[in-house]
Amino acid sequence: MVDCVFDESGAYYTETPSIIIEVLSKSTRRMDETTKLMSYINMPSAQEYLLIEQDIVDIQVLRRSEGWLPMHYFFGDDVLFESIGLSIQVEEIYSRVQNEDMLDCSKQKGEAGLGCLCKF
Repeated sequence: MVDCVFDESGAYYTETPSIIIEVLSKSTRRMDETTKLMSYINMPSAQEYLLIEQDIVDIQVLRRSEGWLPMHYFFGDDVLFESIGLSIQVEEIYSRVQNEDMLDCSKQKGEAGLGCLCKF
């Protein structure tokens, strides 16, 4: 998470996150997409909520500025963190992940001698 007004006296948690990021797994998916989502979007400080798949390449971004409607990002896309003015390529986020999508992309990248332009 990112907290732009972090109070160090509560070092283990914050009540004012700007961005919250969850990495989805089979065991946490339901909670992350329902209960946590509702809690987070009701925090006045929360501006963005990201759900990052670990088994495939897919990043879902929900933003307060867009009415919490989900947007999905895949290889070849840049993810913009509006609240902190940061843009990062999906490929960079997944660079150390070893899932089937990444293995396929690495193979294509090696064969073509290019950056990963895979679309999933």
